[in-house]
Amino acid sequence: MTKSPRLYLVILALWSVLLALLLEAAFTQIGAAARAGWPIVTLVVASTVFIAYFWLNGMKDVVYTLYYHLISSRRAPEVPRRAATAEPRVVLVYCTCNDFSADSLLRSMRQEYGDYDVVILDDSSDPRYLAQVDAFGVEHGVRVVRRPDRAGFKAGNLNNYLGTAEFDYFVILDSDEIIPPTYISRCLDYFARYPDAGIVQANHVATRNRNAFMRMFSIGVDSHWIAYQTVKDRHGFLSLLGHGAMVSRGCYDAAGGFPHVVAEDLCFSIAARDAGYYTVFAPDVVCEEEYPVDYLAFKKRHSKWTQGNMEFIKRYTRVIMRSRMTWFEKLDIVLFTYNLPLTAVFSVYVAIHVVVLPMLGYRIEYPLWMLAPTAVFLLAPMLNDVIFHYRSMSRRRLAWYLLHTILLYGSMLLISFRASVSSAFGKSVFVVTPKEDRRITLREALVANRAEIIFGVLLTAVSISLTGSALPVLLIALPAVLCFYLALKHNQAEPLSAAPAEPRTAPALR
Repeated sequence: MTKSPRLYLVILALWSVLLALLLEAAFTQIGAAARAGWPIVTLVVASTVFIAYFWLNGMKDVVYTLYYHLISSRRAPEVPRRAATAEPRVVLVYCTCNDFSADSLLRSMRQEYGDYDVVILDDSSDPRYLAQVDAFGVEHGVRVVRRPDRAGFKAGNLNNYLGTAEFDYFVILDSDEIIPPTYISRCLDYFARYPDAGIVQANHVATRNRNAFMRMFSIGVDSHWIAYQTVKDRHGFLSLLGHGAMVSRGCYDAAGGFPHVVAEDLCFSIAARDAGYYTVFAPDVVCEEEYPVDYLAFKKRHSKWTQGNMEFIKRYTRVIMRSRMTWFEKLDIVLFTYNLPLTAVFSVYVAIHVVVLPMLGYRIEYPLWMLAPTAVFLLAPMLNDVIFHYRSMSRRRLAWYLLHTILLYGSMLLISFRASVSSAFGKSVFVVTPKEDRRITLREALVANRAEIIFGVLLTAVSISLTGSALPVLLIALPAVLCFYLALKHNQAEPLSAAPAEPRTAPALR
């Protein structure tokens, strides 16, 4: 499989132009700060470094999005059906931990393929789910595998079975995963087309939206998967994304199994890449997943991702630098994976401008032109959603979705900071995203999110006290205060229509 660096050459070229202009303005500020002493100079330099990184990450989102919609979506590679040969042994590995879904697994088992088996890897502790899994296993003749402990999180659960099992390929299924009937045969087509592929990652859309929270935000799954993974497939580092992926026996053995970390999928993919195997994206193999059932579940998933990424930074930064991967694959990992934990750095940036510098009686006077790229890159993560859904959604609904997206991700600053710090100085924890949907009261929403609300109020008060305005922290403080509104949104139930026999086709492939 051949990857091209041209996308990142474009990203770096455009960023370099802005960086040159930024440094010109920064040198002026550093010169002025020198007269105020080295502490002020240090703060100005730290602020400039953050802006430079923020612009690089924003440029990545802009170029990724435009490249997909203008070029990649029109050049989807055709993967022919493989020649009729002996059928490899395939096992569907269903992972569950107090979140078993009989319907999802049953629908995934309806494969148009001969030689496959199904195994449930059950890490549950709740007697209700233990009973459900046992009953399903007996009724459908499915083997259930349990282990005496939960060491190694999901990775340990997988290795406990895969280390001694007999198979040619295995498929990782999360509890809410539904793969189409043609999944196995179509993924094997990709393995036949790309001899150096060790992992085939399928496409995903979000379905079974049971409430207004899920329905509001799930469309982001549909747009993100097809756009970003398509571009990563040829111009970045494509990783196994935890579920809906088929892995070959050779790749699993060469990578040494799944490392016992929270971000086991990413770390396994790096080990596989170093062993000479690639991850290939299959855009036409469309699986179904569920969006987090409510705001509190979303917070837990976000915390898990942040902790996993911080653990990855601590343990795998040197591994990446020494890896056999190309320079642009390494840069791709850094820009995507380091993003969540570096929210803690953004907190430092806010503290510098809203607290420290005002207390020292100093103010950095950046040129007015810098507002333009900063505003563009602040909204860059939503650009793909805008382009992807522009023709299929009313302008009013799209604007309403984007406004809620700003609230959702803006309210994640505190949880990102806490998860980053706790993981940086302690152990990361694999948190299972809750799947159960229940109504909550206003009081429960306020209590569950009291830390974010208090943080938003205090941040606003500090900003007004020291700068005379709440504007510098508006996009942080307002979402934090309004998070209780997002927590109540799932109370609005949505009618759940009968599930289709096949998941809907990815819009870009029509």
